[in-house]
Amino acid sequence: MPAIRFFFTYSKEFLRRWGSYTLLIIGTNLALTYIAIPVFQFLTAEILKLGNIPYVSNTNILNILTKHPAVLAALLLLMLLIFALIFWQFTFQLLGIRVLQTNSQESFWRNFKTAILQMRYLRPGTFFFFIFYFILILPFANAVFRTPLLSKVTIPVFILDYLANNWAVSLLLLLLSGIVYYIGIRLLFVLPLMIFKQYRAWAAVRESWQLTAKHFWRYVLQIFFLSFVLSLISGIGFEVSYLLQVLFDQLPGKLPLIFAMLNLTGVQMFSQFMIGWTSVLYFSLLVQKFYPLVVNEENALKIKWVLWTRLIAGAVILIFGGSALIANGLYLAGLYPLEPLVISHRGVDNQNGVQNTIPAMTKTMKIKPDYIEMDIHETKDHQFVVMHDENLKKLTGVNKAPYQLTLAELTELTAHENGYSAKIASFDDYLAYANQHKQKLLIEIKTTSHDSKDMLERFIQKYQQNILTNQHQIQSLDYQVVSGLKEKAPKLFVSYILPFNLTFPQTVANAYTMEETTLTSEFIEQATSANKQVYAWTVNDSDSMDRMMFMGADGIITDNITLLKEQIKNFQDNPSYAKRIELYINRLPSFDGKPQEN
Repeated sequence: MPAIRFFFTYSKEFLRRWGSYTLLIIGTNLALTYIAIPVFQFLTAEILKLGNIPYVSNTNILNILTKHPAVLAALLLLMLLIFALIFWQFTFQLLGIRVLQTNSQESFWRNFKTAILQMRYLRPGTFFFFIFYFILILPFANAVFRTPLLSKVTIPVFILDYLANNWAVSLLLLLLSGIVYYIGIRLLFVLPLMIFKQYRAWAAVRESWQLTAKHFWRYVLQIFFLSFVLSLISGIGFEVSYLLQVLFDQLPGKLPLIFAMLNLTGVQMFSQFMIGWTSVLYFSLLVQKFYPLVVNEENALKIKWVLWTRLIAGAVILIFGGSALIANGLYLAGLYPLEPLVISHRGVDNQNGVQNTIPAMTKTMKIKPDYIEMDIHETKDHQFVVMHDENLKKLTGVNKAPYQLTLAELTELTAHENGYSAKIASFDDYLAYANQHKQKLLIEIKTTSHDSKDMLERFIQKYQQNILTNQHQIQSLDYQVVSGLKEKAPKLFVSYILPFNLTFPQTVANAYTMEETTLTSEFIEQATSANKQVYAWTVNDSDSMDRMMFMGADGIITDNITLLKEQIKNFQDNPSYAKRIELYINRLPSFDGKPQEN
């Protein structure tokens, strides 16, 4: 079978020159991770700072597009530079693998210069086609070509949840994914043709379409086989590491910690080895179409070159391995932050009532969350009602918005959810009940275009002292609410809700409530440096809870606080080294180029 023969042939080639391939693939990725990405992050932050834009979110994208042309132009230029660097990385690694697999005498630096010179073929039309090509087949490209520059592209889980609950949209996306995958296979050789043969974009498209015309299923099977085998090997390797540590944990004294440090460092080395192996195999699919593999007896000079390459690769491994060993010791020794705040999402625990209602809060308070997160809207008569949705139809059957009804009319309505029924509560009643039972609240202020102009001032005047006295907190997705509260009532603790993580914001907020699938350790570290707290939402499974604790989130918002409390107890009560290694493994990139976040 061609796929099996290809796998063994090129795997043998990778092992034969593992040092050269390690320097080429891992070295490039490390350079991008520790040099290019920090530079781009710094430039993005400076551009936003010069434009006096404290954050980037869905709430201010339109404002940036229409009112900040200079900032928009600078960000677009930065984006073009990122794509240019991605093109260079792809070119450099592809040319490097060609050199190694054809026994060419080209040096590393010549290959480096050739990749740069290749940029001269990036005419405007070709470059914009490259951007379109990469965006179009991004899911497919992540399997064939990994780059740290795109590793942070993550779809927030609330979008995935929406798609999962909308079968028509899910079906349409499934169909579109199939079409995109088909196009990705048919355009498999576009970039190699542009790089190796200097084809123009559309000529490369036509040629790639012809080259794959009779071999579509062959390439599909090859890619599927490679992904399956490599994932299997990776899974077995990580499972062996975990099981070995389970045995090591039974040893006396400091031996479990010593073996755990070595084991976790081995896991990291193995992960990088698999990334290099995977990248070489996928790149080889592209190279072998134009340059068949050449395996000759190496002369003395070649042997010396390979030896020095392996020595350099070994030195890189030792340096990063040594630093990793120290960091692993700190991690495994249990130097964790304090346990996170337990925050009940909309006042429920495992569907124990109707969200945002007093009966549900009554049940949930018995489990003693640190905070109950709840939502308020302004009513027609400028009062506040406890409600999340902008339309009442889903919970009450009434096809109206909160701003269309008075508070008296709203509190007459009955909401139904999870097999329970409860009256809609006024904010005054909900707040008074929480205060009576000494339950702290995380109050989310929802806004619409129909809110009164003095809504925020009336909220501050009526509730500020109550909130401060009872140590409640506030959050909002609307930055005008966040900035307005901090300006007019600076003592209030206010968190700004971010649905995705593009760049670290520079705001007046005391904390950030971040969508959990886009939250990173780097974001939390930056927040800590800025004396800001970070709350993760909405975290409902044990693996994600462990991940948030591993990263050091200050608070976790969940629909299942009973499970979260159990996970915190297991996590804090001296968990085994095997468990900590398992947590680390769950955060490693999978073979689709994404972290295994959930």
